[in-house]
Amino acid sequence: MGEPQQVSALPPPPMQYIKEYTDENIRKGLAPKPPPPIRDSYMMFGNQFQCDDLIIRPLESQGIERLHPIQFDHKRELKKLNMSILINFLDLLDILIKSPGSIKREEKLEDIKLLFVHMHHLINEYRPHQARETLRVMMEVQKRQRLETAERFQKHLERVVEMIQGCLASLPDDLPQMDGAESSGDGVRNISVATTTPASRMKTEPMDVEEAGASCMAATQQDKPTASLKRDKTWDKDAAMCNIIDEIA
Repeated sequence: MGEPQQVSALPPPPMQYIKEYTDENIRKGLAPKPPPPIRDSYMMFGNQFQCDDLIIRPLESQGIERLHPIQFDHKRELKKLNMSILINFLDLLDILIKSPGSIKREEKLEDIKLLFVHMHHLINEYRPHQARETLRVMMEVQKRQRLETAERFQKHLERVVEMIQGCLASLPDDLPQMDGAESSGDGVRNISVATTTPASRMKTEPMDVEEAGASCMAATQQDKPTASLKRDKTWDKDAAMCNIIDEIA
């Protein structure tokens, strides 16, 4: 036998209404508009309600006699109603035993019905308080979840920082410097060499302009491969660090 199919407790969605909300219809403005808000009255569960009615209507507006005063304690009144329902139920049992066809049976049923209506009404008056408490609990849960998420993120961040610091500490100290530092260092080195060179070595034969230019170009061409090699090494180190950080992430 096949597995039993799961049946939803909710009714199926109105496909004839959903299929009108395609991307093309929405883009062209052909999707049906939402129903207008109700302004006068409406029917719900066979009863007619007005839009300006209170959420919890008083008993007098429903044609029901009030058994408790205007100012009262809900907890105390609910206990009294519970006790009254038990007593009236025992009276109903006594009537059913002694005279089942008596008119008192109907009267006792109406009394019990009225007591239940009052109890249901007092419980409904707690609905706004229940809604506020539910919202407060939901907000506390969301706050706790966000704080826990932030704490976990902070721990992961500290761990990543420690790993990066450990990787930086494990790198060799003799890394090549940047081009600007190299050029400034070469300048300092050249100045120091020039200052420490004896005057006898600085006396050279005069050179022609063309020979001097050719020698400068040759020196520049010889320096270019060295600088590019150092730059490539530096880029290799940077690429290695980037790979380490990518693996950590």
